Amino acid sequence: MPIQYFNRSNPWQFYKKCADASKSVPPGGHILCRVCGDKASGFHYGVFSCEGCKGFFRRTIRQNITYKPCGNMKGCLIMRISRNRCQFCRLNKCVSVGMSHESVRLGRCPKKDRPASNSFFVLPQNQSGAVDIDKQVKTEQMILSIHDAFKLAVKEFDRVAFELSPSEIVKLQSKEDSQNIYVRYLPCIVKCITTFAKEIPQFLDLSLDEQRLLVKGCLLEVAAIHDSTHILHSEEKWEDEKLKFRLDTKHWNEYGLLGEVFHHMYDVVGKLRKYELTDVELSLLCAMVLFCPDREGLKTVKMLENLEMDLSMALKCQLLLNHGNGSMLFVRCIETVVALRTITTKYLDKLLDAHVLLDMTNSIA
Repeated sequence: MPIQYFNRSNPWQFYKKCADASKSVPPGGHILCRVCGDKASGFHYGVFSCEGCKGFFRRTIRQNITYKPCGNMKGCLIMRISRNRCQFCRLNKCVSVGMSHESVRLGRCPKKDRPASNSFFVLPQNQSGAVDIDKQVKTEQMILSIHDAFKLAVKEFDRVAFELSPSEIVKLQSKEDSQNIYVRYLPCIVKCITTFAKEIPQFLDLSLDEQRLLVKGCLLEVAAIHDSTHILHSEEKWEDEKLKFRLDTKHWNEYGLLGEVFHHMYDVVGKLRKYELTDVELSLLCAMVLFCPDREGLKTVKMLENLEMDLSMALKCQLLLNHGNGSMLFVRCIETVVALRTITTKYLDKLLDAHVLLDMTNSIA
């Protein structure tokens, strides 16, 4: 009998709730600072920004300050609690979102730049109705820890992929070829996802049994989200740039079970690539999948539901800052997760054998 991975009659109900909540703007919605995500005080130097980022940009321009280049190749994540850590990346973010010394008009927003109703975001509020700074800081700390965990896991994946992969792209010819790829890389994928999970404080608060349930349940989904960044696919081929293999998409049936799974993931991966999600958005989407409260056998369902709601709001906030129409893109991301969940329900039991489950158990313990 196949394992049941979800404990509700409608396992998509929670995600639908998140998506529905994102379509409307409750009273008290805020315009966010395009630089750090704090509450914007007005339209400054060409964009909506907070007082802190307005002042930072003004000082930098007026004093002609040059900041020491950042050692982080991909740049630092600029948020309210981290915006003062790296002035170089903060200035780059100011410029990238459109701040300019030529846009000297402060506080007045041209009609064409006025935000649509779905561009407002409700920051956490305390009992007096003011922005709850403690809650905001806690959420940003969660985002930073998840982003750091994701970067560490990707670094580990890249290292192992480099060690195991051939120097040139190999075209798979048969079911046996696909099985060899599967056996070679699945333990690596399990290890990397476990690395990601164990770097998140909320994951470590769970029992070992629940940790194993969550990691096992999210394997295919997290792998697909991560793989979308380095999978090239067209009508003719499915090519993994990191793992160095290629499949002929016109002959999925020749590759056995793995070909069948890739065939069903084809559209999902294509959509994720089209969304052009940032690293922090990918990390939050992976965390939402990891902490799914619908996995069968979980005991801390309420805690996971609250965490999932925090993650969904954090993701929506990032999408809003980075893509403008964050509400619609958030809904599309949720729909993609639902599609991935359908694939997991159908194939996860077939893909995981006792050897892989043993490796997973050992890596979490």
